Amino acid sequence: MKLSEFASPLAAENHFIKMSIGGFAGSGKTRTASEFAAGIYKDLGLTGPILILDNELSARFLKPFFNAQGIDVITKDTDTLGDVLTSFDFLEKKEVALVFIDSLTKMWYKFIRDYRANHSNRKMTLNDWGVVIPEWQDKFSDRLVKVKGNIVFTGRGGYEYDLEEVEEGGRTKKQFVRSGVKMKMQGETAFETDINIWMEAKEEMENGSVTKQWREAFIMKDRSTTIDGKTFVNPTYKDFKPVIDFLRTVPIGSLAGATDTRNLAPSDLYPEKRIEREQALESIQASFDQLGISTGAADKKLKIDLWEMVFKTNSKSKVENMHLDRLKASADLLSEYKNRIAILIGEGSEAKPELFKSTLTALIEERKFHES
Repeated sequence: MKLSEFASPLAAENHFIKMSIGGFAGSGKTRTASEFAAGIYKDLGLTGPILILDNELSARFLKPFFNAQGIDVITKDTDTLGDVLTSFDFLEKKEVALVFIDSLTKMWYKFIRDYRANHSNRKMTLNDWGVVIPEWQDKFSDRLVKVKGNIVFTGRGGYEYDLEEVEEGGRTKKQFVRSGVKMKMQGETAFETDINIWMEAKEEMENGSVTKQWREAFIMKDRSTTIDGKTFVNPTYKDFKPVIDFLRTVPIGSLAGATDTRNLAPSDLYPEKRIEREQALESIQASFDQLGISTGAADKKLKIDLWEMVFKTNSKSKVENMHLDRLKASADLLSEYKNRIAILIGEGSEAKPELFKSTLTALIEERKFHES
C-alpha cells in the first residue's frame, strides 16, 4: 500500500460544529445555546428545521427568539438516550439542520435509572460504574463524535470535591472540600465537543439589594484556539463567530478512513487463571451437592452458616469474584469440612443425610465458639 492510499491531505468533510454548555440553574445555558444555534444557522447557510430535544420545558420560551430570526424549530419532550440517537440519524440524513439537547444531564440520569431498574434498583457500586460509563461512552459519546452534523447540548452544573487534610483543635483530620465545577454527567462527555463553555450568573448588591445582574461565559475548550480561555459577558453569537470564521477557512475534502480493521486486542489475558477459577467454583458446588443440603428453611440457615464460616460472606457474587488464591483456599476448606464429616460419621455417610447435617451443624457451632 502507498502512503497516498493510506492517508489523505488535511481537510474537513464539511463545516459542522459541536458545542456543550454547562452551568447551574439560571446561568444562561439555554439562551446562549440558542444564540449560537441561530448564528451558525445563518453563517453556515443551513437549511431545514432546528430540532430541540427538550426535557426542561423551556423550548416554548424560545419561539419568539427563533421566529424573529426566521428559523423553523421543531421540538420533542424526551429524556431518553434512544431519542437522542434517533435525532442523530435525522441529522445525518439532513432532515434537520441542527440538534439542540436541553439538557443532556437528564438523559444521563435516565440512563442510570434504567440500569438500576435492570438490577433490582440496588445502589450503584464501583463495579456498576465500571459497566455504565463504558456503555455510555460507546452508545452516546462515540456516536456524538462521529456524527457529521451540528449539535449543541446543555448540562446542569455540579461541584468537584478533593480530599484535604485540615487542622482543627490541634488535630489533623481529612475532609472533602469543593475544588471546582463540572457538568453533571459522565466525566469526559462535555469535552467531546469542539467548544465547551461554562456559564455563571453574576450580580452586584448594594444595601442588601441586587443592583446589577449579568451572565458570563468562560470558554473552557476551543479547538480553534481563537477564543479559548476567554470570558464573555451576556454572550451573543458574535462572541463565538471567530470559531466559525476559522472553520470556514479549512478546505473541504474527503478523509482517509481505517484500512486495517483487524481486532488486535487480546481476547483473554490469563486463560489459565480463568480455568483455575472455574475449577474452584465447580469444586465448591460439588461439595455442597455432596453435603446434601436442601432448599428447606432449616437447611437454608445451615447453608448460610456454612457459607459465612468458609467464605466470610453469604453473597454468591462476592464468592464468584473473590481473589483466585482466596477462592481456591476456601474451596479446599469446604472440601476438608465435607471429608471430616464423612470420617466422623463413618462408612455409608451418604446414606445418613440427617446425621451428616447434624454433624455439620455441630462443627459450625464449634467453630463459632472458638472464634467468639
